[in-house]
Amino acid sequence: MKKSTAPAYLLKADEGHKLSFHQAEITLKATRDQSAELVEIVTVLAAAGFKLPPHRHVKTHKSLFVLSGELLLGFADKTFHLKEGDFGHIPKGIAHQIEYVSPATKALYFSGPGGVASLFNALSQNEKAGKEDVYSVSDEVDFQLVDGFQAALPAEKVGPITRPDGTQPYAIGKGGGEHLILEDQLQTFLARQNNTDGQFLVVLTQGPKGNAIIQHYHKLHTECFFALEGNMTMWNEGEPVPLNPGDFLHVPPYTKHSYRLDSPYTRFVGLLTPGLFEPFFDAICTPHPTGILPQEPGPVRIDRVLRQYGQLDLYFVSPPPDNSMNPLQATGVRLSFWLAGKFASKK
Repeated sequence: MKKSTAPAYLLKADEGHKLSFHQAEITLKATRDQSAELVEIVTVLAAAGFKLPPHRHVKTHKSLFVLSGELLLGFADKTFHLKEGDFGHIPKGIAHQIEYVSPATKALYFSGPGGVASLFNALSQNEKAGKEDVYSVSDEVDFQLVDGFQAALPAEKVGPITRPDGTQPYAIGKGGGEHLILEDQLQTFLARQNNTDGQFLVVLTQGPKGNAIIQHYHKLHTECFFALEGNMTMWNEGEPVPLNPGDFLHVPPYTKHSYRLDSPYTRFVGLLTPGLFEPFFDAICTPHPTGILPQEPGPVRIDRVLRQYGQLDLYFVSPPPDNSMNPLQATGVRLSFWLAGKFASKK
């Protein structure tokens, strides 16, 4: 099997290269080198008063998920007051500023290459070197200061709205987003391709204890998982990897993987880049009206997945690695995907 140029790796809670800037602790979860120029992911922990001045990113979209505390995400026409569990999206080219407003605020940031990890690495180095203009960075960093910018006031609280379409700034309160059901799991789109020009997807997964999913791999996109609540098991190339709150797993193309939720309630956020795997969720899931877990399991539309198998970046390896399928079910699954693969190869 052809291998990805990027490695699969696990970072336990708070592991990752540490940087300091304006007394904030920045932890690099994924850099452009680690992700083969696909994605950058960091966490930023800081006290009230930590602030990034008005700026924009020209090439990359950026999203953030508040892990604890509160922050202000300011734009020229509105300012959002985000709290734990809230999500904010900043399209490329849009001027904005970020200010932490409560003690021990921590946020998870996503961007494309040249974005969040590159920026904080450059700012940290400038500060250590005593550089007078700490915000002067190289062209490899996608960052521009914006003069004369004033964030709109007063700040508005964020409600659990449905995800809007288009490359516009927005914020989604905890419990909001675009909800889909996959059996007893709730899959929530916080960002789709039309929000990021196809750069990435952000999907929140919630569910009760259950069985592992089918083991598979992808050829064209990378998946990153950040555990928020509860416990789960990921299988990475057949090896079980426990994930607890704060743990991070990077799964590049050609990596065989699966997952299982192990707690009565588990929640994790996933970033998929580029965003081309979006049709899989629409095929296998069913729309759900609320952010509340279903009382009764919903359908699993494997039939639609099989019909679209040739267009999805999905390659079946084996039934669930926890042997949760009986031998007859496992044989049926193998045969279904084998036939779908044969049919797709003839198109």
